[in-house]
Amino acid sequence: MAVALAGKRKPPAFPAEVWIVSITTFLSRSVGFLALFSTVFYKSMGLSPSVLTLALFAGGFAGVLGSVARGWFATRFGSTDVLIAGSVLNVPLLYLLGVSATDPVPAIVLASLSVAVTQSFSGPAAALVTGSAYEGNTVTVIAFHRIFLSSGVTIAPIMVTAVGENDFSLLFSLSALGSMGTAAFLFTERSRLRAAEALAAARARKSAAPDLVSDSGAAGPHHTSRTSRLWAVVVVFGTAMAVYAQSMSGIPLSVEKISGGDRLYSVLLVVNSLFIIFFELPISTLTAKLKWNYALGLGIFVTGLGLAVCGAGSGWAVCITGFVLFSLGEAIFIPQASASIADISTPAENPRYQGYLSAAQSLGFAVGPGLGAFGALHDSALYWTLVIQISFAAAAVAVVAGMSKDRSSVRVG
Repeated sequence: MAVALAGKRKPPAFPAEVWIVSITTFLSRSVGFLALFSTVFYKSMGLSPSVLTLALFAGGFAGVLGSVARGWFATRFGSTDVLIAGSVLNVPLLYLLGVSATDPVPAIVLASLSVAVTQSFSGPAAALVTGSAYEGNTVTVIAFHRIFLSSGVTIAPIMVTAVGENDFSLLFSLSALGSMGTAAFLFTERSRLRAAEALAAARARKSAAPDLVSDSGAAGPHHTSRTSRLWAVVVVFGTAMAVYAQSMSGIPLSVEKISGGDRLYSVLLVVNSLFIIFFELPISTLTAKLKWNYALGLGIFVTGLGLAVCGAGSGWAVCITGFVLFSLGEAIFIPQASASIADISTPAENPRYQGYLSAAQSLGFAVGPGLGAFGALHDSALYWTLVIQISFAAAAVAVVAGMSKDRSSVRVG
């Protein structure tokens, strides 16, 4: 009996910094109405298709700039302080956005600034999670973190339904309060997070000398191959996130043609979140057994296929089925991307390439929503066909990029 119990695998023990970052992610996402409902918000102001597209582009490129600034500030001041400062700065921006929610020009400017600040959260959070003291597989700890993210995303549309889908003044005021609470909680845990950052930096310094040896001389081809794989992950992830962004632009604009489309979009968000909460962690234990390129490619293709099925659907059942497929793809490729960067890179390289991955995500979100709005409003059938083709191409690149004779990882998770 004792032998049997000893042979059982213990549940993963996640470090304190993972719990702290995950809880604050939940707090911020549960009132993150702008991120989920920006297209609906702009549409409620009566913007023309061209102006709505430009507004989404503005917010997207503001996010890119926010990611770049985040990388510089995180390197200089640390990920913890960037998380705190971003949460504090977002409070007045969201409050003012709630006050001017009916005036297009100030609303677009404030929303873009808020997106830029909000984008400064994801990169440092990913760096803290992937650089934590967790000793298991990196995919697992990322999937665990995303349970909190998805739980917050589940609450947001429910709150929108309760408050009212068009009462954005109140919604953005609630977002400001949530950002204030996030900043307060992070500040109380600052010393613990800073200690975790110091420990991660010490591990990176310890590995620096061996890395310099292995990256020179005869190991040069391996270093070049590893760098190529890292950039392949960054590029295909940015492309996949541009497709993923259709869930926030092309999908709401496509399903509004269906009876009860506004309610359907909220239902789809809840379906997506519940799927991630209950299934992403178990799925990650399976995909962790696959080589990173196959898991990443599969997830990217299934994501695009699901979006196309949903966007081209003419009824609730088809749209929900498509969004379940989309959720399955998301559960595979998003944690796999961050985990691949962490596993392929050396500890010293990980923060830098996580920053590149965050910038690629921001760039995908910069171009994705605008393209989605334009395509869905002009030729929906052609657009969703292109989404499938782009997803297949990105998936193929991911698979081919990982086909090398040497192992893809330099760290054992």
